[in-house]
Amino acid sequence: MSHVAAAPASEPAPMTGPTTGPTGEPPALDISDVFQHVAGHAVLNGVSLTVCRGESVLLIGRNGAGKSLLMRLVLGLDLPSAGRVRLFGQELCQLRGARASALRRRVGAVLQRGSLLDGLTVQENLLLPLLPTRLSGPEMARAARLAITQLQLDGMENHLPRALSVGQRRRVELARALVHQPDLLIWDGLTDGLDLPAVREIFELLRNQRSLRGLTVIGTDNLALEAVGPQDRVVVLERGHLLFDGSRSALEAETPARLELRYLLHGRW
Repeated sequence: MSHVAAAPASEPAPMTGPTTGPTGEPPALDISDVFQHVAGHAVLNGVSLTVCRGESVLLIGRNGAGKSLLMRLVLGLDLPSAGRVRLFGQELCQLRGARASALRRRVGAVLQRGSLLDGLTVQENLLLPLLPTRLSGPEMARAARLAITQLQLDGMENHLPRALSVGQRRRVELARALVHQPDLLIWDGLTDGLDLPAVREIFELLRNQRSLRGLTVIGTDNLALEAVGPQDRVVVLERGHLLFDGSRSALEAETPARLELRYLLHGRW
């Protein structure tokens, strides 16, 4: 696992804190005392986590710590054994029909296995998530064009995914997750296969999206730790428990004094 590096002087401005709404507005994500058992083993043990609207959170931890499982619970792909997962104050598992669809439309996702269809062009891949909406053909085309421009994919509209580099494919996957203008982005493995400069480019694109429209971002990837700003929020998951929750600079300051963090981040006691 990568060491925690000090943020370089030339690093872009950090992702700022949450964009607050009216008094009493529910957070984008509220995980309350969640347990999850897999094959008789407790993979998540009483995890609680709140993410405010407009905030960015990076979740890191060793393989098998429960990061991807937690992301699946947030997306409603699995149900927790105990506890609650709320998106914008609502439990997706409790909703049906139009209400469930409306809540799902507020969320975009990039998962480890990718979501691109190799037989479709970049533009066709971006149009696909818009088909269930009530947008007209011209409105869908404008939404796809906006995503292409914002994710710096101009000139690639008619390319098939197999003709793209790994970094370009990741940007298309991100564009597809954002094309319907969600309020919350969940990503797992978005930076897989990328070197650190390419990871930083992805994070700059996410910063732009947060700046433009207050997007809430929750992702998991250990390499991405070196791409976040010193004041960005980092959550460390270890053996199903939250080991740390704070800024990257606080994590760096606390690591030498905590054996678990030192072992996790540097591979030694």
